[in-house]
Amino acid sequence: MTDPTQTPTPTPTPTSAADAGTADAARLAADAAARESALDGARSFLVQAPAGSGKTTLLTQRLLLLLARVQEPEEVLAITFTRKAAAEMRHRVLAALTEAAAGLPVEDEHKARTRALALAVLTHDASRGWNLLADPGRLRVLTFDALCLWLAGRLPVVSGTGAVPTVQPDATPLYARAASRTLARLDDGDAVADAVAAVLAWCGNDLARLEGLIVALLARRDHWLRHAPPGQFAAEPARVRAVLEASLAALVSDGLAEACERLPAASRAALLTHLRVAARHLPPPDALPDAPADGHSGDWCRLLESAADLEADPATLPLWRAAAAFALTQSGTVRKSLDKRNGFPTAKDGGSAEAKAAAKGFLDGLTGRPREAAALAEVQRLPVTRYSEPQWQALRSIVVMLGAAASELEFVFAEAGAVDYVAVARAALTALGPDDEPTDLALGLDYRLSHLLVDEFQDTSAAQVALLERLTAGFSPGDGRTVFLVGDPMQSIYRFREADVGLFLRVRDRGLGELKPEALVLEANFRSAPPLVDWVNRVFAAAFPAEDALPAGGVRHRRATAGRRRLD
Repeated sequence: MTDPTQTPTPTPTPTSAADAGTADAARLAADAAARESALDGARSFLVQAPAGSGKTTLLTQRLLLLLARVQEPEEVLAITFTRKAAAEMRHRVLAALTEAAAGLPVEDEHKARTRALALAVLTHDASRGWNLLADPGRLRVLTFDALCLWLAGRLPVVSGTGAVPTVQPDATPLYARAASRTLARLDDGDAVADAVAAVLAWCGNDLARLEGLIVALLARRDHWLRHAPPGQFAAEPARVRAVLEASLAALVSDGLAEACERLPAASRAALLTHLRVAARHLPPPDALPDAPADGHSGDWCRLLESAADLEADPATLPLWRAAAAFALTQSGTVRKSLDKRNGFPTAKDGGSAEAKAAAKGFLDGLTGRPREAAALAEVQRLPVTRYSEPQWQALRSIVVMLGAAASELEFVFAEAGAVDYVAVARAALTALGPDDEPTDLALGLDYRLSHLLVDEFQDTSAAQVALLERLTAGFSPGDGRTVFLVGDPMQSIYRFREADVGLFLRVRDRGLGELKPEALVLEANFRSAPPLVDWVNRVFAAAFPAEDALPAGGVRHRRATAGRRRLD
């Protein structure tokens, strides 16, 4: 079986119906092999499963397989995103066991496999005395929210929740109370008052507007609290600034590495050649008309003097931006003409007709190479790697104000005896403790938890991935404990909840903690008829990036193959 983590060689376009049938048969055979591998209970997997691929059936089969191997059913934990999905998975497992116990007839091959796994569970159940059909509560199929609430409740003192609180699905009134109290600190004469006053001035002294912004940010504080802890900001601003700017540099480095992969060496060399021509006719030090006006563009002319290539070094970002500004307009389209504003004056103004024609020829060719043009467009969107002093002062004021608002919210929660799901998730991480100092709860879970399954993994957030890493911190490759992550990055829809499809790609490429799940790709679509599958392949291939882009969280389209041949 080929390594699914590698970009497959594009399949040649079939020249006949027979060729198309042969290619589809090969894809379906690879799909069947991937499904067979997924039922190896000793190995960890990350499965990319597109719409209609039968991932819920595969998850059910994997869950049954593992139940037949563990000492106690609680050793297997399945996590989903919604209560409906959790109920469906639980129902499927219990239905498979019930039908197997009743000896109901099996209709097709997939159900035959499920039946065999269910029978193995029933045999194991009887030998262990579980009686799952009479005590289905021992099946651990939970949502992320339910898991976090359970973890926080197991160690209420460590997690900081005290008694298990009431969870408010809509905590907007509590956010509003905390925001109002934060703004009331304007007259306190301390650092918080100064910060609130500064932010209020930037909001045009509109208190209602600022209060609304604080309310919205408190609802999403899991997005920013982990990046800018208020205590660290106040105590060690220089260190925090260095950490944040290092993160920006890492993001830029990844983005430039991606650009280097997409732009062949010949194109990069041509860009440098044309930039050298332009530099002789532009006012120093860095004036390209469409370059970003951010105060950090730097002296690209100076960088150009010693540049042998466009490299993935964050320090060369000004040069990359100059290259992008030369080749693309501000809207991201390939430039159609060149003039003295771009460093290519006419011959009578000292320019070279030959050099201008060569540059124009390069741009004309770039129009037919959308992958390269897209790489330069991505460069235009990369952030600068350091803050200007006004930007840093603004960020400090915002963080101090939001830190005060988060603290006020804790008091509001205590008064109301209620919390939101963000607080529960943070309490769960606290209850588990850091990786190097796990709590008794984490150690207990390490003893009991042997297998972790996660559905819709493409919609996990950074906080949820951190939770998964804490849960599996004691897992080691080859020790019999496994993770099984299933999702489809092409269907990621929860960006507003800080879901980051880039996490799917990162875990695929780098692993989850100490574990490196093997990547599997399912291609068969059993839900849709062949014409619809072909239409989706054709249309969506053009809507997705040509390649996976981890820094930007972009995923390429993966072709599906119709698993059914009739239009019934």
